[in-house]
Amino acid sequence: MDRSLRTRVALAALIGVVGLAVRLWLLGTPAGALNADEAYTGLQALAILDGDLPVVIGGAGYTAVLDSYLFAPVVALFGAHVVPLKLLSGLWWGAASIVAFATAGRLLRALSCQGAWMPWAVATMVWVTPGALMQISTRAYEAYGLGLLAVFGAMLLTLRVLTEGPDRRGLVVATGAAYGLAFYLHPMFAAAVLPLAAVPCWVNRDRGRRWWVPVVGGALLVNLPLLAWNAKNGWPSLDEPSPAQDTYVDRLARFFTGLLPRALGTMNTDGSWTWGAVSVALFVAVLATAAWGVVVLARRGPVGLAIALPTVFVWPLLASFSSMWFVADGRYAIVGFPFVVVSTAAGVLDLARRLPVRADAIGATLAVAWVALLVVPWVAVNDGDRVDDPNAGTQAIVDTLEAEGYRYAAGTYWLTLPIEYQSDRRIRTAVAGHPWGVVFPWQPRFPWGVRFAEQQGEVLAQPSYDIAYVFQPGDEQVLALPLPIEEYERREVGGAVLYLP
Repeated sequence: MDRSLRTRVALAALIGVVGLAVRLWLLGTPAGALNADEAYTGLQALAILDGDLPVVIGGAGYTAVLDSYLFAPVVALFGAHVVPLKLLSGLWWGAASIVAFATAGRLLRALSCQGAWMPWAVATMVWVTPGALMQISTRAYEAYGLGLLAVFGAMLLTLRVLTEGPDRRGLVVATGAAYGLAFYLHPMFAAAVLPLAAVPCWVNRDRGRRWWVPVVGGALLVNLPLLAWNAKNGWPSLDEPSPAQDTYVDRLARFFTGLLPRALGTMNTDGSWTWGAVSVALFVAVLATAAWGVVVLARRGPVGLAIALPTVFVWPLLASFSSMWFVADGRYAIVGFPFVVVSTAAGVLDLARRLPVRADAIGATLAVAWVALLVVPWVAVNDGDRVDDPNAGTQAIVDTLEAEGYRYAAGTYWLTLPIEYQSDRRIRTAVAGHPWGVVFPWQPRFPWGVRFAEQQGEVLAQPSYDIAYVFQPGDEQVLALPLPIEEYERREVGGAVLYLP
């Protein structure tokens, strides 16, 4: 192994260890607690092993469950464990960083730019991701990590089409499939792939057989299961999951006052700035550098425009989704994050070439500054105290229910699914309390969060004395109890309230 190769292997190992270490650190804090949306991913994997083969998340009209299909072999071999499930999303982030490396390399070559180490910086910026997105990368949410990977894949394939031309039919089909996969994973990723696809579509606008037929065919091929499911069920994917809570302008403004600051590690989860005025300046500096990168890329023809266009337009397109009002955990920033990273790197590369520094030093400086300024401070402030087991509360509930002989439980969505997963489905659960009509008056009155409709009916059909109920403190839905309240023993266990018949 020559010296250059050894250097690259060592650098890749270092980057990998740093990103993994931060994630493992977070898993040892309260942030490592398994929430219900993550538990659904694991439970759906177990259900797949029993023959349940869904197209989208149960009880919803969108979001693919490919994470569960890919996780099913793990639970088949090792059972339901929390840490492997929470590391699942990190696997996709790792793969996305590798594709990001390839994307940055191709972009550099296409634009004839110097900076051999810039792809390493881009890979680091993705894998050692800043702020709230680092925490999101430890959450086993369906489609989020895979969506990030799909967008980077679509970006790389788009650059290949623009540099190699549309004559290779397989490449064009794969590009269309990447666009279609991103949309199938979650409709919000359309905000990323539409402006990305606009550039090759314009360049190849008059090439019907060489471009339009294979690219559209690839996108449709990937979405055949979704199209067939919609046709069978009356096109539920066309319905918004919730009506608008605010205006389009409010959502768009909130992206820059709450979503992106959290995602870039300059704002805490409670909405305060991590380092006060310093963090405000850092946030403005990152956005300004990315904006300059957009200008630089847009001047370099179709290849650069393919990155610049979505960097700008992903946000106004994303704001058109009414559910994007929620910014507290920074999750929706994942849609535009790939373009922000690449544009920021392009801006740094152009600005640094004006300075008397070696090109190799630019990438290393960017990577170190990214981690030191946007990752470490945010984690230090937001990770919470170290705990022996962040899921001990849920496990205490499981142990109590099993010790009392209960095989069925119902209650709050946020508690029931983690209980079922951590019990390896020895305890079957249903959702009870909080009909939609109470929380969201525009929805029909049924319990919120029913993901497994058949199991919901099976659990609630059991004799009332066989079903334990579990609620969050301060939100005890006693009206959901089928028996008089005096027929229950109330216990506080693991941070929850149990009602045992």
